Amino acid sequence: MKIDVAVQSYKKPESLVYTLMSLKRVSGDLIDTVYINDDCSNDGSVEIFNNISVKEYFAPWKLNVRVNTKNVGVNQVYMFKHRPDYMNWLFVLSKLKRFLDPKTTHNKDDVRYQYAIDNTDKKYLLIIHDDVKFFKNIVWLYLNTIEANSNLAIVGDLGQCWRCKFSKICSPKKLMQGFRPPYFPLTPKKDDIFNPRKGYNRDCRINEWCCLIDVEKAKLITEKYGCLLGNYYRYSDIGAYWFCKIVEHGFDFCDPLASEALKTQLDISPEHEEYYLHAWQGHPGHSVWADQGMGIVKYNREEIIDLIKKEFNFDFPQKLIG
Repeated sequence: MKIDVAVQSYKKPESLVYTLMSLKRVSGDLIDTVYINDDCSNDGSVEIFNNISVKEYFAPWKLNVRVNTKNVGVNQVYMFKHRPDYMNWLFVLSKLKRFLDPKTTHNKDDVRYQYAIDNTDKKYLLIIHDDVKFFKNIVWLYLNTIEANSNLAIVGDLGQCWRCKFSKICSPKKLMQGFRPPYFPLTPKKDDIFNPRKGYNRDCRINEWCCLIDVEKAKLITEKYGCLLGNYYRYSDIGAYWFCKIVEHGFDFCDPLASEALKTQLDISPEHEEYYLHAWQGHPGHSVWADQGMGIVKYNREEIIDLIKKEFNFDFPQKLIG
């Protein structure tokens, strides 16, 4: 059985190519097509992915490269057809400009991972970030896990414990052992955790920097609940609202390498670290997106190009722009 891969691109083609090279080294035979969705980098990134030498290196993989109609960044995409339950018509009226203004409206494909979800012909889709370094065959592990339980919607790294108010009593390991904290998978927004009228954060999720999803189940959640896996929603980061809905629907989730709670976004359990390392450059991707060029968080392009040459004996193509 082969799967496809979805990865979001924005102004870090060197890191993305390195990520895919490390993935190919450990899981190459299990992958067919890689869907690269570029968020309007406009800096030569797309030309890198379409470069003949890059495509030849990754063969027989197919690289399917798409560019968004307009930049999304870390903003929520509003669409009439795909609205979660809290977006009632009063909400729509309050945000009408966001729904109608051509400067802010998007199509479904602009939401990260959706083009891959809607176009893959595979049963399962691996979703990764562009700053992951792979060491062991995580695809094989995730495939065996998801195939063993027909009710699984997603397999991956349970997380966002660094945001959750219940992290002192809960952990990915405890969740996989059957423990459920109060209000799971929600956590109260305010300090008064026993007042349900205070509202909730959606913290718990399978982190989408490396996870395997059942494509048909993902589509079902979108159609039934109006939410897209790669979108931002109220009081939640990417994937957290969607995770709430798979739990509500009755689908299962699994972290086959679950450990104790993690304190920060850059922490990773020793179990996961045997297979892959997220944010291996020392910073999460969003920091580079927000601060690139300002000297706050430095994206070390040349260092990654040197690593690509050293580890994979590949001469990275020179960017044409930027």
